[in-house]
Amino acid sequence: MKGYVSTNLIRAFRFALFYSSIFLYTIVFNNPTGWALFFFLTFLLLADLILLAPSLKKIQVHSSEHTLYEVNRQHKIKLEIFRYRPTLLRIPMLTITLAENVSVQKQVLPLYSGQSKQLVFNWQPTKRGVFEQLPLILVGSDVFQLFSKQKTLFVTGPFVILPMLQLDLAEQVYQHLLAASPNFTAPFGDQTFTVRNFRNYNTGDPLNSVDWKQSGKRNELIIKEFEHETKTNTHFLFYGLSDEKFEELLSLYYSLIHLVEKRLSFEETILATIPDSTSKEIQLALMTPLRKECPLPTFSNKKLVIFAPKKTEYLEMQLTSLQKKNDIFLFTFEGEMICLHWKDQVTVIKKGGPILEK
Repeated sequence: MKGYVSTNLIRAFRFALFYSSIFLYTIVFNNPTGWALFFFLTFLLLADLILLAPSLKKIQVHSSEHTLYEVNRQHKIKLEIFRYRPTLLRIPMLTITLAENVSVQKQVLPLYSGQSKQLVFNWQPTKRGVFEQLPLILVGSDVFQLFSKQKTLFVTGPFVILPMLQLDLAEQVYQHLLAASPNFTAPFGDQTFTVRNFRNYNTGDPLNSVDWKQSGKRNELIIKEFEHETKTNTHFLFYGLSDEKFEELLSLYYSLIHLVEKRLSFEETILATIPDSTSKEIQLALMTPLRKECPLPTFSNKKLVIFAPKKTEYLEMQLTSLQKKNDIFLFTFEGEMICLHWKDQVTVIKKGGPILEK
């Protein structure tokens, strides 16, 4: 705002200096050329000020669509600008900018009289949450851009901004899960040594499943099928303890859920502070850290993937109890590094780097 006022004052001072010079020239020399130039300049000034007369107050800007946005990701935001009663006097130059990025985002409407116009901005939110208003700055300028007036408008939302989506990191984390447990995506547990059934060989069956003794007796390839451990379901749990890594962990959780939702069947539980009556699609935008540690739900026979910003004594105690009936994968932070804890292994996940085991 200060920059806008300063620019206007500088322009006004320059014009006043030029206008005064013409006036002094006319008075001193008192010739037809001087008076003609002075009256012509005065006429242009009055015409310019009249064209700048239409008010910016009656201009409205509405959001033409409501969608979900993500932190630090560039989105196209569509807005509609209009005036309830178009004016006969057109605004010579109307400039619309996003208040968050005034130096880059500009839409210029020449000779604007109030007709409905569609505007498209490249918007990159920097903060997670649900915002009811988005500020826009309108600047009306005269033909020669000597003078201008400014108004701030607020576009009504809601604008739902989800955590930052990091698909590359999510893919890396997912591959670490598969490396730790190759049967992670299988709906059943590890194969046992108990034979459940014999059947004929089908194309594509692994040769190590062929029972050569039975095949020799029947003179055809026979496959042996083994019993598996009890069926286990994948369950993702976000444990939102208050910590400086809360936002980074939430971004990782959101990214992994987004990545695997079409790859496997799973359930999820979020333990964080969430306002009442919040729809599922905006929970990740509104949630805040837990005020204090809370007990984890009771699980049985799950592939339990837990995200916690740090390991506490209370959390370790609960994990020890859960490990008796579940396969536990814990993602947490050690300094700046993401670590995967599984059984007795601790795998350090370095962004874009190799798998490191401690």
